[in-house]
Amino acid sequence: MKKFICILTAAVFLFCINGCGMSAPETGSQIEDSDSSKEDTAVHKIGVAVYDVSDDEVIAFRDYLTDYIKKCFPEVEFCYMDSIRSEEDEMQFLEDACAEGAEGIMSFITYNLSREVEYCESRGVYYMLASGTVSEEEFESVADNPYFLGVTGPGSEIERQAGADMAEYFINEMEGDSYILCTGGAAVGNEMHRLRTVGALEVFAAHFGDLGTEIEELAVSEEPVRLTPGGIRLTVYPGYTSREEVEKAVTEELENNDYDFALSMFSMYSMVDVLRKEGVKQGVVDCYSMTNKELFEDGTLCYVAGKYSSTIGPSFAAMYNAVTGYADEFRENGRAFRMTQGYWTSKSKEEYNAKYALATGIYVNAYNYEDLGSVMKVYDETASFERLKALTESWTYEEAKARRGE
Repeated sequence: MKKFICILTAAVFLFCINGCGMSAPETGSQIEDSDSSKEDTAVHKIGVAVYDVSDDEVIAFRDYLTDYIKKCFPEVEFCYMDSIRSEEDEMQFLEDACAEGAEGIMSFITYNLSREVEYCESRGVYYMLASGTVSEEEFESVADNPYFLGVTGPGSEIERQAGADMAEYFINEMEGDSYILCTGGAAVGNEMHRLRTVGALEVFAAHFGDLGTEIEELAVSEEPVRLTPGGIRLTVYPGYTSREEVEKAVTEELENNDYDFALSMFSMYSMVDVLRKEGVKQGVVDCYSMTNKELFEDGTLCYVAGKYSSTIGPSFAAMYNAVTGYADEFRENGRAFRMTQGYWTSKSKEEYNAKYALATGIYVNAYNYEDLGSVMKVYDETASFERLKALTESWTYEEAKARRGE
């Protein structure tokens, strides 16, 4: 499939961790105050591969890692790249991180998984997709590599359902008949965006009839496609609006046509002003961010299926186990793992605000120090893969509230 091609200047930022800004859990917590929790004092460097450090989801993840995780686990350092928008960028980051002494890579974007893992193996560095989705073929190509830890994220079924549920909501619950479906990177290899788009298009076809083109083909169209099934208007529009040429084109599309709704498979923060000006109501698969909170408040945003900052906590725990010598104990039947985490969903500002604090909190969050320590071998000698998987997959809002005693 066609890859992203762009030229950018990337900077590698190294964040050093100095001391622990919070107290350890009190007696009676899940984590035992044992000698084993104090034995590992070496610095462990972990590279964090992200697609854009200015993206709200990336900012939320980084805040959790640097403002919370690094204070709880002072023996860890993280290094980031400014932006990764191509396979070449990804490989350059891996080289830079390894040169800085990284022992593991937590990635949030992949362009060529087998190549990335192969390189990490050559350097004796662990690699995992910390929050994302890959195809079965991609996963199987590296599942037996001991330096590939695995994938944590929604997976194909949840990604597809996220797009479907969003489409169902706007079709069934909102008054309007013109839609622009923004597919992001679906046409250029982003499996998450492709699956969400397929799910949404299947719902449109179920409600309004044949779309005139095979759904799988339509989802990965590299050019805008305008459809009129069953008396509605539906435009399928590819590309990342964070890129100037796409932002300009989508802005013109919204200004020159009368759309009721924009359903986006990714964040579209650069489009906020034009959405407001044109009165277009938006739904998005994204994250729980302050920007989305503000958009719910003014009525521009009507639907969010989102990740939350501490959802990546279990992925950190998995990587920590690997870099501290326990990689073999945290595999699934000797192979890389696939652990499932889905999205929290909000359909009103009241529902969004109710979940926002737990979604974005630093000191009270969905996955805290005790949760993670209980599945990290250095901190709890009884930690096991089964316990890690169970914690990781207890991702719902209700389960997070129960962990915090609410």
